[in-house]
Amino acid sequence: MKRFGKYRAVKSQCNAGHTHDSKKEAAYCDLLHIRLKCGEISDLQTSVQFWFSIDGQTLKHRNGRRVGYLADFAFIENGKNVVVEVKGFSVRDWPLRRAIFCALYPKIDFREV
Repeated sequence: MKRFGKYRAVKSQCNAGHTHDSKKEAAYCDLLHIRLKCGEISDLQTSVQFWFSIDGQTLKHRNGRRVGYLADFAFIENGKNVVVEVKGFSVRDWPLRRAIFCALYPKIDFREV
């Protein structure tokens, strides 16, 4: 019997052997690896962590845990840093987290798939 996550996503593997949180994310990883082999993108990374800080102060929750964002994919395309988030549907805190990320990292091209 398959185990489902919080949002009924099934963990899946891509052709590169990575385990992803959903089938959609695994399929997108396959596409990115094809683009990597074709030379369209470079420096492909999965599960890249970004920590939020304002004026040198790291944002923290009341319990002391740092506030951040774990991106599904990051790569370089045409000399520009790109971060991709694969979403089946938007969850409650996602619009706020996306807005904070875009404000703190304006030079990174953010894409939601």
